[in-house]
Amino acid sequence: MVGHTLILMMRYLPRSNFGRVYFYFGLLSLFFISAASLKSEIFSEQESKAVFLDLDSLLRKALENNIGLQIERIEPRNALDAIEIERGAFDPRLQASYDYVEREAAAAGSTLDAATIPRSDGRQLGVGADKLFSTGTVLSVNSSINRVTSNNNAARNPDYSSDVGFGLRQPLLRGAWQTINLAPIARAKIGGEQAVDRLMDAILDVLSTAEIAYWNLAYARARRDFFASSLALAKSILEENQVRQDLGLATQLEVLQADAEVVSREEELILAELEIDDAMDRLIRVAGSDFNEEMWLDNLRIATLPEPNTEPAPMDVVGVRASQADMRARAQERQIEIQRLNRLLAADQTRPDLDLTFGLRYLGRDDNGSSSYRGAWSGDGYNLNAGIQVSLPWGFREARARERQAGRNLEREEWILADLRRERTLVVRDTWRQLSSGLKRIEVTRTAVNLNEKSFEQARARFASGAVAYRVVLEAQRDLDQAKLRYLGAVIETLRAEVRLARLDGSLLERNGLQWEDDFLRVGPLASN
Repeated sequence: MVGHTLILMMRYLPRSNFGRVYFYFGLLSLFFISAASLKSEIFSEQESKAVFLDLDSLLRKALENNIGLQIERIEPRNALDAIEIERGAFDPRLQASYDYVEREAAAAGSTLDAATIPRSDGRQLGVGADKLFSTGTVLSVNSSINRVTSNNNAARNPDYSSDVGFGLRQPLLRGAWQTINLAPIARAKIGGEQAVDRLMDAILDVLSTAEIAYWNLAYARARRDFFASSLALAKSILEENQVRQDLGLATQLEVLQADAEVVSREEELILAELEIDDAMDRLIRVAGSDFNEEMWLDNLRIATLPEPNTEPAPMDVVGVRASQADMRARAQERQIEIQRLNRLLAADQTRPDLDLTFGLRYLGRDDNGSSSYRGAWSGDGYNLNAGIQVSLPWGFREARARERQAGRNLEREEWILADLRRERTLVVRDTWRQLSSGLKRIEVTRTAVNLNEKSFEQARARFASGAVAYRVVLEAQRDLDQAKLRYLGAVIETLRAEVRLARLDGSLLERNGLQWEDDFLRVGPLASN
């Protein structure tokens, strides 16, 4: 079709100089249109073979494979085990022992001894258990049987003695009652909730970083496409100037200026390609993918850069939402609760040990082991004890120093929380202003692009008619390029602000069709799976 058109144009070649100029201009235009059409067909064929990565797939991939997020998921699991560790302090402890003793005296110690050198051996087997209760009470139960044989005078030989009993210790000051003894478990539970808060915060960070990285890649490709189009336009103008020079309608200077503009556009295109590679690497990093995966090759397609057009909610509304969705502040509040428990435990250590003790043991004795043990259970004898024990370090120097440290640690965490909230407010206000002004910038830069396009078209038309020098066209082209670049910059900066504001006010999940109940997010109890 194009060849047939060229034959017809050559058949009716104008004879006047001006006619021939317009003929050559038309010929060049037809050539570039044909080249653009062919390039578009090739690109469409390549695009059909490319792998398309949408934003939703990228976000899911990042949630599943992001290395930093995988590291962060370990903490909630450790926190659950920390709770079990603290609960383990109240588990019963079983005990068992066996002792063997053999004695031989150097000489008889009494005229009543039947043996010149008294010898004896003994064996003792004991079992028992003890348990700590939340009140601080320690209850122990145990039983033992002892067998002694001797070559000396003895009422029973062998001699079996046994006992069954229990003991109780109740603290009255240090380590007493549920508030103190359950504080470590409460602290571990708060630590688990804090770990989940931090995991949720890390998930939101990954989501926002991944979305921004996705649109940064789209922006880099849009810039590349722009510079490629600008290069094609610069080459077209160079070809026109060369034709005009051949016809005596353009100077060598104008051709050199057009050639220099082509070289400048080629450099910008090289830098744009480098920017795409950098953006791709950042996208791979946040997605936690292998740099050698096939899907990250040059044939990867993504969505085009969208233009934000949604006005943000009023500043006061956004501020309230951001305060409610602040996971870092929530985690810091839990840290304050942990420090309060630490201070409570530190204050408990400044009290003296004042414990009530009580014990009761039933005794049995016989020359037969089973008879001796039955006697203990029958209560043939008993041993009862009760008392009170006091123990305290002089001055409590160490305990009081630790209590002061705990108080200062609590004050520090409270200041950190205040600073986090203040910083959050400033970031929300700044991001909200960026989004609001960015939407206005898009409108202004879009208008500027339209005006500069008209200005460039007029300058090019006047240059073609010989009314203005090429420098006028060059300046109009540069103004148009700058207007388009400012427009792209306004779009990406506004889009980044939109994502960051959604991250701050808690609407990021809803923005991407996600919710915390989704299994692949795995927060809360799911974090331990």
